Amino acid sequence: MATVDSYLASAYGEPNTSIQRDLHLNFKKVLEDSPLEDQERYLNLLAIATALHDKAMMEFATGVLKEQGLSDEMILEARESAAMMGMLNTYYKFKGYLDPAVLENYARAGLRMQALMKPVNGKARWEQMAFSVSVINGCPTCVSSHEKALTQIGVSADKIHDLARMASISKGLSMLKP
Repeated sequence: MATVDSYLASAYGEPNTSIQRDLHLNFKKVLEDSPLEDQERYLNLLAIATALHDKAMMEFATGVLKEQGLSDEMILEARESAAMMGMLNTYYKFKGYLDPAVLENYARAGLRMQALMKPVNGKARWEQMAFSVSVINGCPTCVSSHEKALTQIGVSADKIHDLARMASISKGLSMLKP
């Protein structure tokens, strides 16, 4: 069974600076000591890693999810959630850059999103992945929208905060790759 420590050691080696140590310790904490359930942690890690194009992190998250018994379809949806949110985050950031006076010209997105109607991993997990990838992609509109949706379906602020922390830590950690 892959552990967080073994992943960190194989992907990054031993931390040699205080920044590397902080990122390693933060990553370990968010994956081992979090209000998120194990499957929530690793589905989101896979979505985040996909958004970051971090192959080693994707392989680690996929391996853990397989060990946890998740179906290939559930794992694929986590990866593909990064693609869907990449499209939506880009579009809604575009709208955010515009002068409010011209927004009426772009009232309807016109983007197909049928996959969001019946997510394989369930509504709460889909919203979690959409939120964490939106944090990575820096879309204020989508972060706000998915935070609101998560709150409305009863996901605690502690879980939402850990999703944002996981996205932030993973992005910092992925920047250590040569």
